[in-house]
Amino acid sequence: MHGLQSILVGLNLHHGDRIASVELGPDAQAALTQAEELVRTTGAKITLCAVLEISEQAFHILEVDRAHAVRTVEDVAKKALEDIAIKLRTSGSEVATVVRFGEPWEELSREAAAGKHDLVLVGTHVRSAMARMLFGSTSRKLMRTCPVPVWVAKPGEIREVREIAVATDFSDAAFAAVQAAVGVAQALQAKLFVVHALEFPFESYMRTAGVNDGAMQKAREQLHAEARHSLESQLMQTDARSLPYGFKMEVVEGNPDTVVPEFVVKNEVDLLVIGTVGRSGMAGVLLGNTAERMLSHLHSSLLAIKPPGFVSPVKPA
Repeated sequence: MHGLQSILVGLNLHHGDRIASVELGPDAQAALTQAEELVRTTGAKITLCAVLEISEQAFHILEVDRAHAVRTVEDVAKKALEDIAIKLRTSGSEVATVVRFGEPWEELSREAAAGKHDLVLVGTHVRSAMARMLFGSTSRKLMRTCPVPVWVAKPGEIREVREIAVATDFSDAAFAAVQAAVGVAQALQAKLFVVHALEFPFESYMRTAGVNDGAMQKAREQLHAEARHSLESQLMQTDARSLPYGFKMEVVEGNPDTVVPEFVVKNEVDLLVIGTVGRSGMAGVLLGNTAERMLSHLHSSLLAIKPPGFVSPVKPA
């Protein structure tokens, strides 16, 4: 995330029964608001991208001339993006617009690669648990497929980014997230929390085996000390010491899916940075990963960082 130069903002222009509308929904407005802060603080170029889905079923229902329908929808989308771009340019920002047709997650991934963007920023909206499991969402699919980091802005959770947290399990993917979090904290002049969720899975077995409370407490303290040492080791490999508002290391006990979102609320964190693990097929549908599982109940924006060596399954058009 150092030297952020080009941001791709995916704007959902679907509204009600309209494939494209000049009226922005909450998810698109959230993405735009977050993008404006990033551009203001980094000076990065911004590309507004609308991906329009026109299925065979939609054509059948509409019963209209295909070529005319596509042109009309595309014209509406271009006007909507250009109206937004004009407003952004008044503040000196460099803004481009792109309209694509297809699946949003797939086309945004293609545009990210084709345009050599450093970051994809999208909004999200709440879905039922069953819908999330069966169909996923644009943001979740981007986490798995997009070749660059994905910033997910949630309506109702958008505010100036002053407190950033990064969750680490000390893996290579987590270290990439720590490095990115330090870079974002530097760019936005924000305070940084570096958090590790410490699980103590063998406590019940130790009690069954007759291990006394004193020995268990000693084991817990040892795990805490080791975790803090690992946190410090990761941070010392970054530029964290140069952060204007410093950083704080935190070890919290429990399942990361639960305790990290709780930490976000307790410390009024504005952005959570986390590494992702690329999955596909049924394993991806049923298991997801920590970043995906947190997304639905996280009270902040989320920045998902790809693991080292990640290769997107989506090929540029």
